Amino acid sequence: MHFNGSGVTQCYRPADGESGLEGLSQWLQQLPAVNAPVHMMLDHQDYELHMVEAAPVPDEELSDAMRFRVKDMLSMPLEDAIVQATRLPADAYRGRQDMAFVSAVRRDHIRKLVKWCHNRDLELQQISLPEFSLLNLVTAQLVEHSVALLRLDEHSGALYVYYDGALYLVRSLAIGYADLQSSNASEALALDSNEQLERLALELQRSMDFYESQIGMGSIGQIWVLKPDQGDLDEPLPRLEDVLNIPVRQISLDSLYNQMPGDTGLSASLLTALGGCLSHES
Repeated sequence: MHFNGSGVTQCYRPADGESGLEGLSQWLQQLPAVNAPVHMMLDHQDYELHMVEAAPVPDEELSDAMRFRVKDMLSMPLEDAIVQATRLPADAYRGRQDMAFVSAVRRDHIRKLVKWCHNRDLELQQISLPEFSLLNLVTAQLVEHSVALLRLDEHSGALYVYYDGALYLVRSLAIGYADLQSSNASEALALDSNEQLERLALELQRSMDFYESQIGMGSIGQIWVLKPDQGDLDEPLPRLEDVLNIPVRQISLDSLYNQMPGDTGLSASLLTALGGCLSHES
């Protein structure tokens, strides 16, 4: 997307079945040449994120110290990985445990992205994880309570919990928006979608209970839902709200940031990219 400092003026949306950077390259060629910083977000399949006990070292030494602590957790050889660690705030786990989020991405994948930017004369500023990009987005809304952000792709999803400018919890979900659809379906499919919705509600409730009881950060009073890049959640969200008995509402920031006339709205991937832009602006 192109962000002018106050809003999104243009964006690229891949066609159905399109993947990789080829389509994005073609879109960039259509834009006027601009000398602007570039922020890239990793796709969720390109990295791993683990929450583990932090090593007793200063923050500036934490990433190096955590490399061998997560060695046996990784699906890639440690020597092929770039490992970075971010410590949770001191109030997490009521101060009884010092925990950190540790990310790992293949070194050759980062080189590929850097080379791609270099070949197009793009001024790459940072490569970020969606979890921390969305943190910037939540922080910009100046909320003073815990925020649970729910993203549902076609058959998978994730729950992120933020408070006071920090990430506290990440949970991967094996259910997506397509699994929750029951409109115009057969009775069997409708029953299956209800079972999937109950499964999703159970996973969300367990995550919220863990945040309250184990991490010790109090209750979550509502869930903000990102608009899916494809498909919709108009039908299942009210049902999910009824099951959980808390507000479950799709978040829309179009009035604040969308400057594209007639656009269909800022969906999950675009909001994630927007968070990266906001980090630069701040």
